[in-house]
Amino acid sequence: MQGPVTSLPSEPPRFFNRGPSPLARLTFFGIASLALMFIDARFSALEAVRKVIATVVYPAQQAALVPEQVARSVGEFFESRGELRAENARLKAELLQATQAQHGYAAARQESERLQKLLQVAQGTTTRAQATRVVYQGRDPYSQKAFIQRSTAQTFEPGSAVVDELGLLGQLTRVHPLFAEVTLLTEKDFAVPVKVERTSMRALLFGRGPDKLPELRFVADNADVKEGDVLLTSSIDGLYPGNIRVARVSSVQHDAGSSFARIECTPTASVAGADSVLVLDKPPPLPPKPVADATPQEPAHRRRR
Repeated sequence: MQGPVTSLPSEPPRFFNRGPSPLARLTFFGIASLALMFIDARFSALEAVRKVIATVVYPAQQAALVPEQVARSVGEFFESRGELRAENARLKAELLQATQAQHGYAAARQESERLQKLLQVAQGTTTRAQATRVVYQGRDPYSQKAFIQRSTAQTFEPGSAVVDELGLLGQLTRVHPLFAEVTLLTEKDFAVPVKVERTSMRALLFGRGPDKLPELRFVADNADVKEGDVLLTSSIDGLYPGNIRVARVSSVQHDAGSSFARIECTPTASVAGADSVLVLDKPPPLPPKPVADATPQEPAHRRRR
């Protein structure tokens, strides 16, 4: 059997209950604090103590602020890094736009200069000229062709000369509703009647195909042709209007075993990079060639005998 249960004492033993009561302690320390505050405010009696305490506590205060300063520095570092990246990306985009604008301005200026030269060519010719653009080059690598744009108001005729601001490009060979085909003067065996500007000597310029310079053929080895001579259209046979720049003589080679000189010429026109071009109307047809008599007539003085 269990004995009677005794209840725990509700108050601490008298050994721990010595001294003033809590209320008395609160009152004492409150009055003491007010008195010290009054004395310090009135006479600055604790200024020296405050300085000593501040000096002693300052290192601890700075040590306590280190984590906050480190966290703030790390945050500012990553924030500055992000801002620098964004600023760098923005500056790169602005530089790219400025570069594109500069390239566009240079291209527009070059296009304006080409159009002005083309206008001068159109004003300097007596035949009608129709302006258009090269839309694409021929796809066949072995055929020197180009295709130009044609509007519904333009009347192109096969055989018409096509020029840019520098000289003759070639000749229209096919005309379609929306574009026309141009055979370039570098096409293999494509012939252009020309004359030497310096001497007015007539010759034929033949294309030789891709990556080869056209050449003057059937020119005597002792003919007066020099490097740098300019070749113009001769208007012979009525194929092209006269005096259009065609090429410049780049080399003259003499072969002892041949009676003809080997003369290579560089086209003056931008054969591979033309953009804006003019289509010239064909020259008026020439009168028909005289027909030779089948039997030669005897001179009149012999008939009188």
